[in-house]
Amino acid sequence: MPREGVLGQATRIDPVPADHEALDSLRAREDLGGGELVLRTGDGTEISLPSSLLRLVVSAANNLAAGRSVMTIPAEVMLTPTEAAELLGLSRPFVARLLERGDIPSELLPESRHRRIRLEDVLAFQDRRERRSEGRRRIADIAASADLPYLCLLFVAKVFIDTNVLFPFSVMDLMLALTEDGIHDVMWSDDLLDEWERVIVRERRRSPDAAAAIAATIRQFFADTRIPVESYRGLIAEVDGPDPDDNAHMAAAVAGQAGSLVTWNARDFDCGFIRKHAITIMDPDEYLCALYDEFPGEVVATIAKLAASKRRPPMMTVDLVDALDRAGVKEFASLVRSHLTRAAELPE
Repeated sequence: MPREGVLGQATRIDPVPADHEALDSLRAREDLGGGELVLRTGDGTEISLPSSLLRLVVSAANNLAAGRSVMTIPAEVMLTPTEAAELLGLSRPFVARLLERGDIPSELLPESRHRRIRLEDVLAFQDRRERRSEGRRRIADIAASADLPYLCLLFVAKVFIDTNVLFPFSVMDLMLALTEDGIHDVMWSDDLLDEWERVIVRERRRSPDAAAAIAATIRQFFADTRIPVESYRGLIAEVDGPDPDDNAHMAAAVAGQAGSLVTWNARDFDCGFIRKHAITIMDPDEYLCALYDEFPGEVVATIAKLAASKRRPPMMTVDLVDALDRAGVKEFASLVRSHLTRAAELPE
């Protein structure tokens, strides 16, 4: 007997224009925390409902007032990968990769290759996406007002990015946006952020306050991907590179189980320590091209979404691709242009 879809059984409420005024009035109230929810039946009987339902109603009203549909599902239910993909707005093959990597916990059914995922784990993954999205937005606002380039951190599938890769904002913004859809993770160490603050102020002559604000935002919104110094301090003495600061970064990359190290200056990292731990050295263009090769549709979708979010100034997808080209990742920009052309989003 085929499994009945969980999402098909969920209670879904779509926004209705006739309800907008009432929903706006409810959303405007700031005194609902201590309120009471009462259900009036057809015969006039009033039934007081638990306060926990009040929180649910207020949350639903806020989303409906914003034009978003609302769906209620028990948190304990198990989803198929297809249902998880539908909830997250991601492709089924990409969600399968997330499950294989362990980014979303899952269980194999007995004597089967099929997986099931707890709804609460899917929601936890979505919460991380939203938290990082808010962090990226705040960093973008700081950078736009201070005209700052960005530090590149530790990315996907455990990839470490050297501090010398001070990308223009377009590239760093893309790197952070890619974390929102789980295409890669941003990881960092305190040594990396501290060095970046020093370099950005010294080389770019920008405000120490603005640089510190960006570093603080990374620490707040990406705290779960920090590499503790305690995990790599003992490895630093083993590194045989020429730069003490780079040695600390190489030790952190190993402690963080990095598979690749991204830098514009490969010579400072081509040492016995890196080769011993089988870490691949890549430049930023190579890294982004490799990411595109693995997840072409997801990477291009993120670029399109990122461009659509721009307001200062407004940008089309082609404008963002041009900015990436100017930032030095030319081969990657060429790949994206070709992809868009095939999809008829750009003229031949």
